[in-house]
Amino acid sequence: MNKKGKNKQLKVMLLVVWILFIVVLGLFGYYFYTKKDDVKSDLDFGTKFSYQTNANQDINALIITYLNALASSDQDILKECVTDPSMFDDMSKIQSQSKVVTSYSNINCYSIDGLDDSSTLVYTVANITIAGVESSPLDMIGPFYVVKEGNHYLINNEKLGDDVNKFISKTSKKKDIQELFETVKKDQDTKADADPALKEFMNRLGN
Repeated sequence: MNKKGKNKQLKVMLLVVWILFIVVLGLFGYYFYTKKDDVKSDLDFGTKFSYQTNANQDINALIITYLNALASSDQDILKECVTDPSMFDDMSKIQSQSKVVTSYSNINCYSIDGLDDSSTLVYTVANITIAGVESSPLDMIGPFYVVKEGNHYLINNEKLGDDVNKFISKTSKKKDIQELFETVKKDQDTKADADPALKEFMNRLGN
């Protein structure tokens, strides 16, 4: 074969190799493109929380309104926040409590879908102001089982069914929910160590 023929054959071989390279590269890219969602899902699985933080502003507003009404013993507002207003016909217990816990601040709601589309389980963490105590420790309030009636959200303060109670009990044992409780407890313990009045208050609660 003459030199011209050899050069032509070499060019053809190089072209074939180049085409094969492009095909392999394309297949390689396609494989990882189709797998990327699976990889993303695997990565997300370990970091996904069972709850959403302050996800529903209407529910947030309900909880904030309710807690502020507790602190101020506002009977009318309390009755508007719940499914059974008659619970607040007698305000003596609420008035006693409001003399101790006088306000709530930095209120955050951690919500989980309830057993149906119209219900939400809400764990609430807030700083509380205690009469005679300088520190404002975190506290876990609730959980609240919030239901939607028409265009309004209300706290279900009636006797819950066994299915709802089992759901709440099971949810409360989840790792990320337990971590919320642990965060609150750690904050309380740390502030109690630095504040004798808070420590005495917590000791009274424990007795």
